[in-house]
Amino acid sequence: MADNLKHTAVKGARWGFIENLSSLAVTFIVAFVLQRWFLSPKEYGLIGDLAIFIAISISLIDNGFSAAIIKKPNPTEKDLSTTFVTNLVISLVCFAILQLAAPLVASYFDEPQLKVLLRVLSFVLIINAVSIIQRVLLVKNVDFKSLTKCSLTSSVASGVVGIWMAFKGYGVWSLVFQQLSKQLVNTVMLWIIGRWRMSFNFSKQSFKELFSYGSNVLVTGLLDTLFRNIYFPVIGKGFGTATLGQYTSAEKFSNVTSNNLSQVVQRVSFPVLSKVQDDDTRLKNAFRTILKVTMAVSVLLAFWLSAVSYPLIIGLVGEKWAPAANILSIAVLAGAFYPAHYLYQNILQVKAKMRLYLTLDILKKVLMAVSIVIGILFKSLNILLWGMVAASILTLIINAYFSGKSIGYTTREQLTDLVPMFLIGFMVSIFMGIIAALFVYLCKTLGWYDITWTNLAAVAVATLLGALVMLIVYKLFPRKEIDEIKNLISVWKAQ
Repeated sequence: MADNLKHTAVKGARWGFIENLSSLAVTFIVAFVLQRWFLSPKEYGLIGDLAIFIAISISLIDNGFSAAIIKKPNPTEKDLSTTFVTNLVISLVCFAILQLAAPLVASYFDEPQLKVLLRVLSFVLIINAVSIIQRVLLVKNVDFKSLTKCSLTSSVASGVVGIWMAFKGYGVWSLVFQQLSKQLVNTVMLWIIGRWRMSFNFSKQSFKELFSYGSNVLVTGLLDTLFRNIYFPVIGKGFGTATLGQYTSAEKFSNVTSNNLSQVVQRVSFPVLSKVQDDDTRLKNAFRTILKVTMAVSVLLAFWLSAVSYPLIIGLVGEKWAPAANILSIAVLAGAFYPAHYLYQNILQVKAKMRLYLTLDILKKVLMAVSIVIGILFKSLNILLWGMVAASILTLIINAYFSGKSIGYTTREQLTDLVPMFLIGFMVSIFMGIIAALFVYLCKTLGWYDITWTNLAAVAVATLLGALVMLIVYKLFPRKEIDEIKNLISVWKAQ
């Protein structure tokens, strides 16, 4: 039984990674082309101004029913059709609200162009709502292979649209229609692959049952979405649209590492852990393994990206995006803990401790709000970003205590499992940062400096030497999570 659970988790994680990484790879390539040759930070900043409004609307549309469908062992046809109707109605309401609010948004940011941009971009809400049920059913069945097909196809198609429009001189509209076309192609693919057929049969009983569980997830999801995106309007209003464009660019790089891992962990771990929710011993063991492996990967990736952020961004997209490198080096450290946040939240959902789940999430938002206020008061973007990191660490400590307590995972056990990998990752990242800086300095001194190739070579050299140091450390001080990663890789290859 344990092997079956492991195979299910690994299979889901494998395709989850392939889906996210392939989609992000395409998005990364498209962003590289657009940022290097066609678009400016100001144009990315305009889209960043609208991010929070679209994100909150999508969170409302999902309304927590997705988690309820996944958790419910055998959702009925009425459950699915009720969720579909609810999603569609809420999407139309949100669409109408954004149409009316567009002039106010443009006035708030003092960017008249935002009025029409928001009105066009808000069509993505309706397109997204139509596909939620199909996506949820694939997640419930851990069928990330099908999701990968949809995601990769839509990413490639939308990338072509974005680059073509930018080449033709459409500027910021290339980013708008890139998002619209991605969601449209993804929705069409999901309906082609998915087995559920559209139904408008609404059941009050199903709604009440799903909402009783999903309402807490809805509130938590809204708060999470609000605070994950609150930095967009705060930076856009307080530091300018161009600075927001730099932040938006940094976030895209960050998404390639820990944020990508967070999405996979959140989607895969919840259905997998739900399968053993009635066996506390198996649940703890499964969670502990997932947590250690996830954080080993997340910490290493985040610290690596923080260490090489400057030469990486300068080498890829040029010096006009240099401020994004400083933002990335800090923001990605907060992201290192996001996968653990989602895992701890998933445990509370699986154990149906929804009141505690909501309470802890509200506390997390309070910590984030305090950090944001401090950053605004000091009018410093760096203080704002370091506040983000501090809030993320404090939230991790609080979540670890209460979520661990619910499954008998003691604080001592968690410290033993997690602290050493943080220390190792931190020290190796400092080493890589020094190596990268020395490499660039030597090339400049010897007259071999090229803005693209020198910086990318510095990233490669620092990464290789850092990996070598990491191997030596783990050889001298073996860790169980490394053995587990090797075991999971062998299972992965056998799939």
